[in-house]
Amino acid sequence: KEIPDDLLVGRIRRWAANSDAMRSGTFDLLQLAESSDGRVVPRAVCGLLRTKLALAEGEEPLKALVTVFYRARDYLNREFWEDQARRLSDILAEEYLGGGGRGVHLMVHHHAPSWPLGLEIGDHRLLADLEVLHVLGRPFGSSQVQPELVNEDTELWRSIDDAAGHSSFHRLWTSGAKVAQAEASVGGIPRGRYVLRDSVGVAKCGLEVLGCLSSRVVCGAVWAAEGCQSEFGALVDAVRRRSGKPWCSIVADPRDARWQRLCGPVADPVPGLWRSRKRLGVAVTGTPIGLTAEEQVRL
Repeated sequence: KEIPDDLLVGRIRRWAANSDAMRSGTFDLLQLAESSDGRVVPRAVCGLLRTKLALAEGEEPLKALVTVFYRARDYLNREFWEDQARRLSDILAEEYLGGGGRGVHLMVHHHAPSWPLGLEIGDHRLLADLEVLHVLGRPFGSSQVQPELVNEDTELWRSIDDAAGHSSFHRLWTSGAKVAQAEASVGGIPRGRYVLRDSVGVAKCGLEVLGCLSSRVVCGAVWAAEGCQSEFGALVDAVRRRSGKPWCSIVADPRDARWQRLCGPVADPVPGLWRSRKRLGVAVTGTPIGLTAEEQVRL
């Protein structure tokens, strides 16, 4: 039974309703509460997403349960209630993915510790410790290039997967979740993959628009063909201008060699008035459930 008039839960539900992935009936809220003086007091809340995951170098989708977030509501006992939320998420994952089945429980840790390997508790394995490059763009002038939004299930889409090495990463499955570009627009720009082509029509660099916040467009999955690193900065600037936001934030796992080549400390600077590269404080762990030995190695 839900706690009536819970303002935080109402905010979470409105946030989830604006997400194409979460409003499809596969997102659930788990609330932890405690009875105190005859009334129910909220202690923790976490969001659970049921989806599918393709492991690195594989195409077969596996069932996945993603703990999108967990948050304590009793801040004097924050560590205790966050631990209880993690434990309950693990139990639900065992029930959902177990019973002779196989899958992966992904858990997103916000405010991750500076030593993220400390999150490897039990069967949890550290999969990513995210980093972000913030770029404040120039307010004047115009872009000299026109990024192209790539449609799914096209030859160019598949060639991008090969050029960017996406198959070497775990990929959340979006089968049956295609949304019209007009419906998928965030801010002033549609979500999706954007590329720049060379004079003969071959894609030379690209990124994926993940979403927009009030003052920034958030991107990921950056890549560039060999010798085309300089064009990548023009692509970032063009996407930012099209979104109408002053900031562009590019998120990646720092272990990605392509990210280091394009946005690392020795990379060519992305055009802008100001740049900041830092650890995001968000980590992702994965727990294999019923996977074969080969699949566990790939995880």
